[in-house]
Amino acid sequence: MAALAQQTKGNCLLSRFKAFLAFQKLNHNTYSKSRRWKQHDMGSESVVETGEIDFSKWRKLNSRDFGIRSSMIQASASVVLKVLKSGGFDAYLVGGCVRDLILNRIPKDFDVITTARLPQIKRRFHRAVIVGRRFPICRVHVHSSIVEVSSFDTVAKQTGKREKPFVSKMPKGFHQKDFILWKNSMHRDFTVNSLFFDPSVNTIYDYADAVVDLKSLQLRTLVPAHLSFEEDCARILRGLRLAARLKLSFSEEIASAMHKLSSSIMRLDKSRLMMEVNYMLSYGAAEPSLSLLQRYSILGMLLPFHAAHLAQQSNKQSSESSVMLMKLFSSLDQLVTCGRPSHGSLWVALLAFHLALITDPQEAFVVLTFASVLYHGNWKEGVKFARRHSDAAAIYAPEISVSQGSISDDELVERVTELAVLVQNSINILTDKDSLQEAMSKFPGFPCSGLVFVTKNMAKVVGVIFDILIEDVRSLKTRRNSFEIDYTLLGKGQTRETRFVLGKVILDTIAPGVIPGSEVIKHTLVKADAQLSKDATEENIGGNVEFKKRKFVCEDDNQPNASDVIKHNRAEKRKSVIAQQSKEIEKHDKEALSQKLDNEDAVTKKKTKGERGELSQNETRMVLQRLKQHQVLCPKKEQKEYQQTSVNHLKLLHNVDNGVSTKQHNSNQKRDFSQEQNEEKSELLHSRKRDLQGGKLASDEKSKPNAGKRTLSDLFRR
Repeated sequence: MAALAQQTKGNCLLSRFKAFLAFQKLNHNTYSKSRRWKQHDMGSESVVETGEIDFSKWRKLNSRDFGIRSSMIQASASVVLKVLKSGGFDAYLVGGCVRDLILNRIPKDFDVITTARLPQIKRRFHRAVIVGRRFPICRVHVHSSIVEVSSFDTVAKQTGKREKPFVSKMPKGFHQKDFILWKNSMHRDFTVNSLFFDPSVNTIYDYADAVVDLKSLQLRTLVPAHLSFEEDCARILRGLRLAARLKLSFSEEIASAMHKLSSSIMRLDKSRLMMEVNYMLSYGAAEPSLSLLQRYSILGMLLPFHAAHLAQQSNKQSSESSVMLMKLFSSLDQLVTCGRPSHGSLWVALLAFHLALITDPQEAFVVLTFASVLYHGNWKEGVKFARRHSDAAAIYAPEISVSQGSISDDELVERVTELAVLVQNSINILTDKDSLQEAMSKFPGFPCSGLVFVTKNMAKVVGVIFDILIEDVRSLKTRRNSFEIDYTLLGKGQTRETRFVLGKVILDTIAPGVIPGSEVIKHTLVKADAQLSKDATEENIGGNVEFKKRKFVCEDDNQPNASDVIKHNRAEKRKSVIAQQSKEIEKHDKEALSQKLDNEDAVTKKKTKGERGELSQNETRMVLQRLKQHQVLCPKKEQKEYQQTSVNHLKLLHNVDNGVSTKQHNSNQKRDFSQEQNEEKSELLHSRKRDLQGGKLASDEKSKPNAGKRTLSDLFRR
């Protein structure tokens, strides 16, 4: 017995040791850098500190408590979710779109993550392509938009996970799939981006207190900040963008890591830098983004010329110095949002414009005319507007100086053209390394990173914006039908719309309030947010705002002139002539139709006298046979309609047999017969479609679910 007890005790110790090894192996596979984490002072800012799973942070939240409705989800993203779920896969919205929905903001885009592998995702959609090397995703084209779909399997491969994860005991209300979601969330950049949302069950999955961070407006990493930024230095730019857009605060750990690792962004590809900077400057948070970039010494790497200018002006401590660049992008922020972004060419044009003024400062009236012509698209109207509001132009030292006396029209043409040429030449400083280093000689005490990330193609697009001010600007006579912004064209980078908004931004900066609508936009935003806050919960921060801009009206447009009166009279006369002609045509059509029905009535009566019995029998048989066929093919609702039509046919034939045929009977017969033809054509077309799809649908009840899944995918692929 003693030996047996000793053996049992040994087996018990062995089983405990094996369990301990299994748990340690799980921690090692989940966190490949866990040993390194323990060697540093991690503080309390990161979610993962010891490699253990903190189940107390796991929460499942009802999306309806945040006011999230299905109509707020992009239609293309909803289609992708439904198609993946119909194939038996789990699919969720993930990342920033869930964060913005909780904050009641318009998401920039909707990203999807699924249990399907990338090849499986691609096969289920007609237009889908797998892109990316380091972290591949599938880009699905739906409804003229693109939905980026990632796979849980990709993350597992990236972390080196080879075996199926296992947790011995899950918390109450959670399942094994929650471990998969949690594991994926641990590889996100920030807690506020680690949320998952399943719209089909109205559930938001939070494994890192992300909602708490949103309520407290705090930005936290899921692992120690320096390790997170070392893994992907683009997270530094992303963190600055999120803080600028959502007004989030940094912890000391994140701020310190950003200062130490800011130089690592120089290793990023130029295309990646262009994308990240575009997200910062085109979506309504450009001014705070530039401020944060300057604070963390990153602006000097991305835009060394502008950073040197700002640093120089801040040292002078002048009340009007160093603010024009920030004012320009603040004016831009008043016009664009995540739901209505601008094209990248707009902020590149603003940088080139400001760079030109630093290189060669201009008088206030010249700059005002330059912007007014861009805004109006017409030389005469632009000059007239500038002269009317010349006293309202602000002075920004050193970019803009006080106007020295009056300027003639000929001299004004020359100086506006020279400024346009100067702006075009300044674009080279943003795209060419040699031009940048030459321009930096203006600031001998400041280092030059030599980094340029704006592409040559972008430079060409921006250069075209100013061509109209160089090629005979005096003959420029285009005119806008409306002075409201077309955000569809602006987002696509349409030259004329970008030029118009560029002029508006400059005018709002150097002469605020002279353009009707600028103050209205701001007031509408405040009013809409105030109304929204009454209905929203504490978690719902911000608001979805639809911009309602007043149409710009010149002062002279309020006075009607002779040409307007002539146009009005011509329009009224044209309307009366068209109305009279329509009445005559309608009267003629009625007479022709009446005569045609009389002729057909006479023919019908003649037939009923000679062939009454035989005709009635054949047509009766034909109608009854068609009725039987329709009962087999059509649902009950259509059967009732068809039976009513058939009864009308039988009544009509009965009346014909009795010699009672009228115009009403003939018209009913024609209408019913045309309805029969349409139904037959529709049925034939439906049958042909079924044949093309691979034959008739199976009638076996067991095969119906599979057929339904296949049909949804096939229909989407078409």
